[in-house]
Amino acid sequence: MKIYQRFALGAEAGALAGAGVILLFLFQDALSLEPLATPSALALGLLGAGEYGFDADLLGRILGGAVLGIRLLAYTFLHFLAFAAVGVAGAFVLRGGSWLGSLVGGGLFGVTMCTAVFYGSRWAVDAPVHLEAVGPASIMVANTVAGVIMGAGLYLGRKADSPEGSEVAG
Repeated sequence: MKIYQRFALGAEAGALAGAGVILLFLFQDALSLEPLATPSALALGLLGAGEYGFDADLLGRILGGAVLGIRLLAYTFLHFLAFAAVGVAGAFVLRGGSWLGSLVGGGLFGVTMCTAVFYGSRWAVDAPVHLEAVGPASIMVANTVAGVIMGAGLYLGRKADSPEGSEVAG
């Protein structure tokens, strides 16, 4: 597999993993009847709450909601960018093997690498981690699921790209 193909496959697998995390947290928030609670807490934690001086009237609430929406969009962009980068790294670290090995290796890679990127990015921007909204266990479970999705995506991408179509090229 050529290097640009490995980059593209990794970014694609990372984006799929990022989408899996989003769906997992949306499902969790829907079960707790608090839609978008997790991404809102994470976006506010990373990007800051900010002081806008809006009054509590209707216009202030509309502007506050618009600002939160922009923060959610920015956080979503950064989320997918980070997962694509981790996916590219995974394309070079997770070098093939069996289906089960790709899933297990992907899960281990996800829980370590994605969690390190999550907490490292918060440390780099000196952002508080809202542990009351999203606990470390939730982050680790979501990143393990993301890693499994990433491992599956990399395995299937390599399998489709292999000359015979049945063996994974390493």
